[in-house]
Amino acid sequence: MDIKDMSLSEIETRFADIKGIVESRSDEMAIEELEALNKEVTELEERKIQLNKIAEERAALIEKAKISTNVIAQPEERGKNMDEILTREQVLESKEYRSAFFKKLAGEALNDAELRFTSTTGNFGGSLPIETAKQIFSNIEEQHPILGDITLYRTGSVFEITLHNAIAAGDAAIVAQGVANANEENTWAKVTLSGKDFAKHVEISYALSKMNGQALEQYLVQEISDRLGAALAKEVVTQVTSDTHADNKKTSAAVKVTTFAELNGLFALLKQAKGKAVYCNEFTLYSYLTSIVDTTGRPVFQASMQDGVAGMLLGSPVKVEDAVADNIFLIGAPKKVVGNMVQDIMIEKDRDVKRHVDIFSGYARFECKLTNAKSFVVFTMKLV
Repeated sequence: MDIKDMSLSEIETRFADIKGIVESRSDEMAIEELEALNKEVTELEERKIQLNKIAEERAALIEKAKISTNVIAQPEERGKNMDEILTREQVLESKEYRSAFFKKLAGEALNDAELRFTSTTGNFGGSLPIETAKQIFSNIEEQHPILGDITLYRTGSVFEITLHNAIAAGDAAIVAQGVANANEENTWAKVTLSGKDFAKHVEISYALSKMNGQALEQYLVQEISDRLGAALAKEVVTQVTSDTHADNKKTSAAVKVTTFAELNGLFALLKQAKGKAVYCNEFTLYSYLTSIVDTTGRPVFQASMQDGVAGMLLGSPVKVEDAVADNIFLIGAPKKVVGNMVQDIMIEKDRDVKRHVDIFSGYARFECKLTNAKSFVVFTMKLV
């Protein structure tokens, strides 16, 4: 079958066939046959990328088409026809939806313009108003800079990435005149980011739940920003620590002391770490990093006036990240961490009539992966 006509399942079957051929005949295959199979694998990968892109575009189109079942009129005249329909994004951006969303959570009466959105707030399954979502993520990224630095996709679905583990053979090299370089052999791994559930709920007694919609929004935004943000940032730090290569996990040679030479050695371990940064909490920053001096006795750490950057360390920005534990700092390229937001942050309300409390629940589904095991270094200070 022509590769351009293959489905995803047929491509995976062919990959398995090729793997079996190479493993069973590794000692007897001719160079020409290996080159042909290598070319076929490349074409299969290109076809798979094409099919995944088609699937994503189809899913996006289906999502856009859903608005046809949620047709609503423009809530205010504003010189426009009242029969004009709004797209899902326009609804979520509108101030009327935002006001209706939180007034409904607060049990507050809606005005005529907001009443047009009562069915919409239910149809969108707890989708936050866009301005509220932006405010939450702005707060989260301000408190946890590592979340703002990683490569984050809001796909709304399961997401598969390919990790390039190593070039097993055939990397660029000096060769004799007239002699071909060895064929490149790569080792790959497939990782599916299907997401992990993150949740935070707040209970407010009937007696204390007399906030209006605006006050409730401010309260919930702060609560969700603080707690869900902390959980998401901790997940990123945990995954980076887990995925970092064993050779890039180091402990200081001396107790509570890091030398200039040792620090240089940490940076030297990095591979493909363009745009690198240093992440640590306040305790580690002021207990260790600010006291490192070079060979002339001058401080290596230089304070910075840049917003969100505590200072510079060997040309890299140092950012305070509370999700990193005491006595540890991370050095690396945050863009090498790929995160998939399967479900963006949403808020729902329920009521416990036995205990007479309103329950407000925040939820998100997220997963991430470090795509290059040597693009980060995890350094631990030796303790007494």
